[in-house]
Formats: sequence, structure tokens, C-alpha cells
Amino acid sequence: MKKTFYCFMVLFIVLGSFTSVQAEKSDSKKATGQGWYETGLFDGLNNKKNENASMSYEEYSVVLSHWFGVDEEEAVQKTKEAAGSDINLRSAIKQEEAKNVLTEFLPYQLEEKLGDWNDSSKPVKRKDVFQLVSGFVDAYYHEEGEYTGQDIKGNGWINASGVTISDSTFGGDLIIANGENILLENVTVSGTVYINEKIQNEVSTVDTDLNKVIVYDAADQASDWSLVWNDEFLAKEIDSDKWTYDIGNWIVDENGEGVAAGWGNNEKEYYTDSSENSYTEDGHLVIKAKKEEEPVTDEFGSYDYTSAKLKTKGLFSKKYGKFEAKMKLPEGQGFWPAFWMMPEDDVYGPWPTSGEIDIMEAAGGDTSNIGGTIHYGEEWPNNTYTGKEYHFPEGEDFTDYHTYSVEWEPGEIRWYVDGELYQTLNDWFSKGTNQGEQYAYPAPFDQEFYMILNLAVGGWYGGDPDETTEFPGKMEVDYVRVYELTGRDYREPVEPVVEEETLPEDAKQPLEDGNFIYDQNYEKEITVVDSPEKTLDPTYWNFLKLPDFQGQGNLTIEDVDGENFAKTEIINPGNALWSLQQIQKLPVLKGHTYKVSFDAKSNTTRNIMTKVSGGAERGYANYSGEKTVELTENLQSYDYTFTFKQDTDLAARLEFNLGGNGIAPVWIGNVRVEDITDQVGEDTSKPALGDGNLIYNGTFDQGDMTRLNYWELSSQNGADASVVVPESTRKAEITVQDSGQQTEDILFTQGGIPLAENQEYELTFDAKASEARSLQLEVVSEDGSVQYFSEEAVSLTKEMSSHTLEFQLPQELSGEVGQLRFLLGGEDGDVTLDNVRMIQTSVTVAPINFQNGDFSQGMESWSNYIHFDASANIDVVDEELKVAIENAGNETWSVLAEQPGLVLSKGGTYTLSFDARSTIAREIEVTIENAAYTRFLSQKVSLTEDMERYEFEFEMGKDDVASLKFLMGQFADSHDIYIDNVNLEAK
Repeated sequence: MKKTFYCFMVLFIVLGSFTSVQAEKSDSKKATGQGWYETGLFDGLNNKKNENASMSYEEYSVVLSHWFGVDEEEAVQKTKEAAGSDINLRSAIKQEEAKNVLTEFLPYQLEEKLGDWNDSSKPVKRKDVFQLVSGFVDAYYHEEGEYTGQDIKGNGWINASGVTISDSTFGGDLIIANGENILLENVTVSGTVYINEKIQNEVSTVDTDLNKVIVYDAADQASDWSLVWNDEFLAKEIDSDKWTYDIGNWIVDENGEGVAAGWGNNEKEYYTDSSENSYTEDGHLVIKAKKEEEPVTDEFGSYDYTSAKLKTKGLFSKKYGKFEAKMKLPEGQGFWPAFWMMPEDDVYGPWPTSGEIDIMEAAGGDTSNIGGTIHYGEEWPNNTYTGKEYHFPEGEDFTDYHTYSVEWEPGEIRWYVDGELYQTLNDWFSKGTNQGEQYAYPAPFDQEFYMILNLAVGGWYGGDPDETTEFPGKMEVDYVRVYELTGRDYREPVEPVVEEETLPEDAKQPLEDGNFIYDQNYEKEITVVDSPEKTLDPTYWNFLKLPDFQGQGNLTIEDVDGENFAKTEIINPGNALWSLQQIQKLPVLKGHTYKVSFDAKSNTTRNIMTKVSGGAERGYANYSGEKTVELTENLQSYDYTFTFKQDTDLAARLEFNLGGNGIAPVWIGNVRVEDITDQVGEDTSKPALGDGNLIYNGTFDQGDMTRLNYWELSSQNGADASVVVPESTRKAEITVQDSGQQTEDILFTQGGIPLAENQEYELTFDAKASEARSLQLEVVSEDGSVQYFSEEAVSLTKEMSSHTLEFQLPQELSGEVGQLRFLLGGEDGDVTLDNVRMIQTSVTVAPINFQNGDFSQGMESWSNYIHFDASANIDVVDEELKVAIENAGNETWSVLAEQPGLVLSKGGTYTLSFDARSTIAREIEVTIENAAYTRFLSQKVSLTEDMERYEFEFEMGKDDVASLKFLMGQFADSHDIYIDNVNLEAK
């Protein structure tokens, strides 16, 4: 039972006097309460009593039943609950008891406006109730009807069905306590609209401006969470001030060029903003996935299904809070509904380095559970995720309405279903491609995120629709609400600490040579898993080819150079990389570092993806990051290491994913997984980062939560200074308490910088000072004894400004590494630094190993690939590359020729040139890309029947090994392409 303190008289003073919407009441009628008698508020009572007559519990209950539009029995029952079941209903009700009864009907937010009760022992008189209601209500809608053109200065109150209010304004609040079929058309409410939860879907709006809407349950208590944004979907149309759309099926870049089909998830739908796919109905948002009679087409392809994806990006985003939606989800194989969040800005880099929070997602083929997940780590494909499934109680599933929410605080995210906590996560990380360490915790989940509601068709999460799937599928959303934590402070983030763990005795143990992979020589029978009912062997090798992903193939054992190798012959690569998998289970311990190594080959150039991951019970979480390796016809050795940062998993999986990438066979052998934790020492070397920067953490947002990793502040000779990096600014703020006498008395230093003799460098940084002062810089040897470069002084002001210094190192250095020093002594004034970078501007490019561009040696150094959906022949005829294409397939890469293994240098400028023609005019694509498909050159070339020369120039942003590829698929007619005189050289 709720207990709050207030005074009926305060209601009158604060909220004003009553004005009937039926007719203006005279002052005398207001004073005597006659106007309220005429509204029926006191019907059923002895109205011959005077205003000073005390009211009984029963009489008070009758008034409340009329006021709130509830049954008299319900009002009596709540009165008994509030005042005590043993009361005599005919006895006089005192003010404190009346107060407690009223709180059983009012939203708690209105109770908070009220003051203290002055004399709780006094009985309630009729005039007290007149004053109470008159003070609370300025316009009273208690009868069915249309009310138009009203200008209400205070509060409105609706408790009847069939009420339509149009072309009206309310200067205060509007309380909708009861009723059905209530319409607000062209209405403005300056205060808050309170809607009883029991009738929330009976209220609709058209062209109406509601400052704030709260759907209330009078039984609710005040919470630590306060509503700051919501959509109750009252309007006849989706609110464009709150929601926008993603359109199409492809992820595109800033130029509209396609990056990935199926939204990167192999989804089959085309998202629209049509009212056929998303609309409001009876107070709900409906997202409808349809199977179209005729495919929808765009510049990228055609699609059999349509649906909708709504998002608040650019309209509403928030860092931390409670995010909640009530919804029912569709049953059916291939439906993939989701309520999730993405960063408003990719502060930390591309997906998922900037994070993703999946509040709820579900696979329509299994209605018994939903999942909640975070995605984080390094840029795809080296990403990872952590999540958990929620299983509904027996007799329930997601086809009924349920409330899904997360409570997100600094360093902790909690998942709930219908208020039941089922998952808490606080361990994650983010690391960009051009940095020495991960971003400071709690990155990436310390930035603003926006919300997304969508219903996908097909995709990785639950597979594609099949003949059992009934269309259309509907995702129905009752509301979406966002709350701020106001009842207490947000928790302080605590950086996760990894405790030392050891392998339990009952877990799979490493062999004597430290290898966790059993049967390395493939002497035992391999378990074939070709249906969902079959389970993986927990100890030895497994070969998976599940029908959901359409992969077909066989695994046999074959001798390669005197050793047994597993050979996978691929009949159909299926629709996913994991359509065909070679898997062995193994344990991995949190905080431990592992090395994976193996030998592999194919009969041509092709890629495979390998990783260590969790099983179904872990949501197939990616532990190691996806490692894509390029195979050739020559046997090669491959290895990668990873540190496992999630909870210990004694049933992890080493996966070789062989599907979704052509029918070229794969041989794999000599597989090892070793725990190398004790062998990994602290690596103090600091090679240039991927973008060439020699300064680590120059943006002061990496390492531990001090954000000062790699930097050191020192003082001498009585000088004193301190440095902090506030989370809000992420700049190094150096406070000088005592400047000393000399510039070198305060040093802000980074050491271990690799330097090269006689090379040119550029140093850039941003800086400001609390008062005008100078700042000196120098580059010195690691021990500080030899100065290589010194800048006399840089002038700082109170405004942050950028500075650039260029210098050349001497021909002889005392060592391979040195220090960058900021000299801050000898002058007063605090200094702020940011964006410190140092790059080598002089470039030395090694000769490129490109060969046989004139095809005089046939196909030597070249390889080709023809996808299973294509038919072509690639060979050298008369010292020209001839590509005879009967069927070009569905993808640009369905037919390709390439030269792999090209070693390219960072900073190098390269020129690619070649001659080409086609028997039918068409476009082909020419790329230079690495094994992870990162493109350094990507050009579309229009071929004609005449041999023409083409030339392109590109610059490498990093050292890498790449392939030159001619992509010649995705074309309708049979034709031939000729290529000759290919040349790739450094300028």
C-alpha cells in the first residue's frame, strides 16, 4: 500500500478552479459545489446534506468511482485495502485515510506535486471534496461527445468513452482515467498526458502535439528511473519526429556504393518505409514482413520479401539509462525480430569496435527463447560478442506480449524479461586498427546509442524461411520507453580484473606435447553431423554439414608429403561460411593466451575462415576473432594467437569454416592449439602503428582507465606537476603547481619510439594553456643523453590549436629507439595536449614481386576461381589471358583471375596498367585486396570490343600482402574477355 503526504487544499491552491466543459458555472455554483452535483460526481449519495457534513468511507468511495470511472465495488475494495478491511464503511473517513485511498487511483507522479497533510485527525467534509476535485480538474469530460475549440488554461480530465476533443489546447496536464474510443485531434497539451495503463490502446491521436505521455498504473511506486523518451504509438501514423527508416537490402558507403548484401547478415528482405510494412494500429506499432507476388528490385538485385526497419538515429540517442519495449513476436522459420541499439557516432571505429547492444532478438523457428547480446572487440572479422538466452516459463513464449529491457550503467549492462533479470555483463573491450592498446574501459559502451526495431527475413540468426513459414509475419510493439536514472547516482565503472584460472581435472587435458587437439593424424573415425539432432563428439574431430545451410561435401583422409591430412571435397558450398565445418572441441580459460597453428592447401587460390568460438550454449560467441587465410596449391603453415577474455569455456570449438566460397577442395593437417600464457612476456617494442603513427595513445583514450598508458610525467629540482585525463574530454590536462627554473624541470615523455637514421619526420599535436606561455619539444635518445631534434618554443594560448613540426634525424643515432619530450618547466601555466602524432615522411619502397604480366609463361604466378553458380574457362591463348564465359554467375567474384602474394609497402604509390577487351561490351571490376578483403584499389572498367589500355594509381596506407584480382562475374550473356600486358610497379 502506498503512503504519501499531501493536503487537499494544496490541490486547490496549486492547480486552480473547475470549469465545466458542458457550460460555464457561476461562482456561486463553484463555491457550493453545485456544478459537481450536475456532472453526476455525487450521484447515489444523499445530496440534501450540507457542505459541512462529514463523508463516510462508502460515500467517499462512490465519489472516487465516478471521478475515476471505475466500478463502485472496485472503489470500495481499494478503500478497504488502503484504510483497513475492518473499517465500518458508514463511519466518517479522516483526512489521512482519504489521502491513502486516493493514492490507490492517482499516478504517483501527481502525488509528488502535493504537500503535507496538516491535520490528519479531521474528518473529510463534502466541501473538502469539492475543493479537491475543483482544484484538480479545470475541464471535465465525463460524457460521450465531441468537444472542439477549447482553450483550457489548466488540467483536463477524461473518464468516459466516446470522447473526441479537437482543435483545443491544455495549458496544464490531461488525465485520461478511463474510457474507450478516445480521440485527440489537433490538440496541444503543454503539460503531461497521463493515460491509465488499462486503456492505453483505447486512446489515439491525429495531428496532436503532446509534450509528454506517461502510461500509468496507480499501483506503481516511484522508481529510481524517470521517463525521458517514449512512444506509445497513439498516433494514426508513425511519428516521423521519433523514427526514421533504413531502406533496401545492402549496406552502402557514403557514395551509395554497395558494401555488403543482406545487411551483412545474409538477410533476404528489402526494407521499405511503406505503410504496407509498418504502421500503427490500435495503439501498437506493427512491422509486417511480406512475401511479395513480384520481386522488389533495386540497383543491386531483386528480393522476394519486404519488411521494415525503424530507428531513432539522428532523432534520439542516449548514453546510459533504461531502454524498454513491450512487444509480441511472430512465429515462423526465417523470421528474425529484434530490438537493439547502435552507436550514434562510430567514435571508436567501424563495427563492432564502437559496440552494439542487442536488447532482444529471436529466431521465429523457436518461440521458447530470446537472446540478449553485446558485440565488441576489434574491427570485423576480428570481432567478438557475449550473450545469453532467456527461456520462457512453461506455457509461455514470445508470441504473447512481453516486456524486454536493459539497464545500462557505466561498466555494467543488465537484461530483463518482464522485469526478471537474466543476464549481467561488465567485461568487454574495444580496440581499433591503428592503436597500440585497447580503448580505456568502459569503451565502447560509454557513448550515445540509438534504438532500432526491425523484422528481418532469413539471415544467420535463425536461417531462411521454408515451406512451413506463414506470411505475413507481424512484430507488434505496444510501446518503447527510455528512462534516466534519477533516484541515485550511476555506478562508477570498475575495470574487470582477470583472476588466474587453472584447468579443472575433469576437463579435456592437453597432450604431453601441450596440444589440445587430439587425433592430430586423423587415425580415428570422424563424426559426421548432418542433422540438428546429432551432437558433436566432445573429444575428437567432427565434420558438420547441416541442411539449414545447404552445404554438401565429404571429408576423407589423404596422404600429403607422408602425413595424414583431412581433405574436404565440396559439392555445394552452401549459403554460409559455416555450411561446411571441421570442428574439434577444447577448453579455454579466461585470461589465457592460446596459439593455433595448422598446415593447409587447396588446388587453387581460395580463402577459408578459422576461429575459436563458443557452442550453441554460448550463442556461438567469437573468442579469437575470425581469421581469414588465403590458401594456394602449395602447402603452407598458418598460425594465430589470441587472449581469451570471456568466461572460461570447457567446451569451446576450433572451427575451420569451409563453406560459402566455391567448390575448391581443402586439405588441413598438423593442427595444434597450445596454451602459451606462461611463454608470453611483456612486449615493450613499439613498431609503427597501422597508419604509420609512431606515437602510442596520442589521443589519450587507450590503456587502463587513467588513459595515460605510454606516457610519463616527471619533475625535478623542486618543480611539481600532475596530469589527468578526464573521461569527458579525453585530453591530457597537465597542472603545473611549481614550474621550477628550467624547461627540463617538468617533462611529459613517451619513450620506445623507433627511429631511423637520416629520415624525415612530421610531428603534429593540439595544445592550449591556462595562460599565454611557450612550450618546448625535443626528440632525444632513449636514455636522454643525445638530442636529435629540438624546437626552441611553440606559443600556446587559451584556445586549443594545432601545431606541426618537421625535422630530419642525423645520419648517426645512438640507438634504434628514442623519446619524445614536452618540456613544461620554467614557466607558469597549465597545459592541455591531444592528438599527438609522429610519422616518418620519407618513404622507402621495396621492389614489387609482380611477375608474368605478359603471360609469356602461361598461367605461372596466376590463378583463377570459378564459383559453383558460374561456368567459364580461364587459360592463356597466344600469350593473352582468355576468359571464356558461358554463365558469369550471380556475384562479381563468381569468375575471377588473380595474382596473389604481392608484397606492398606502406606509403608506396603504385601504378597498375593493363590491356583488355570483351566480345560484348560490359563492365568488370579490378581490385587489389588483402586476405580479409580490404581493398586498396577498386575500379570498375568498361570494356569494349577493341583492346584498350587502362591505368590506375593508388597509395598503400600500410604494409600488407595483397592480390590483384580481375572480377568478371555477374553478367547475363555468353562472351569472351582478353587481358594482356598487365603491369604493377612502384612509382
